[in-house]
Amino acid sequence: MNSEAGAEQNNKDFVEASTAWDNGDLRRAFQLFVRAAESGDSSSQLALGYFHDYGLYVKKDKKKAMQWYYQAYRQGDAGAANNIATVHRDRGQTGKMIWWFRRAIAMGDHDALLNLGKNYESGVGVVKSPMRALNCYRRLLASEYVTEFSWEQATKRLSKLLRNQRRVRHGRAISSHSH
Repeated sequence: MNSEAGAEQNNKDFVEASTAWDNGDLRRAFQLFVRAAESGDSSSQLALGYFHDYGLYVKKDKKKAMQWYYQAYRQGDAGAANNIATVHRDRGQTGKMIWWFRRAIAMGDHDALLNLGKNYESGVGVVKSPMRALNCYRRLLASEYVTEFSWEQATKRLSKLLRNQRRVRHGRAISSHSH
């Protein structure tokens, strides 16, 4: 099979697998993702990583998840870099987590800005910085390429940070006038 025909078959398998997944047929989805992933389809590799990461149809296996995520990442899949970061987060490897979130963002996965912003809010893996968190959320909201979930979460977090910022400023203004 030539590469064009192979890519077409991979795309067909990916679409069919995604439909099966949406319909709850995880066995069929897994089989089709495996076929396309083994033929080099990065989206299917990412999906298989997710199946292993969360134990969908197969036993939860972070090591296998990482293998599939790395294969997709090596083909330029920014979502894979974000997922690698979340595995490191789950393992408590904050330095690696931050590196991979930044890598995902650099590759164009602007959803990773939500995760990085949360880290700046909490100070996990980075120096706590509400201003940097604000910047992450603003960048995410300015992007055309984010999920609805990330957009909603960033909107809520940004609003909360701005309210807190106003309270702090207002509190300082009151305390400076009272002396």
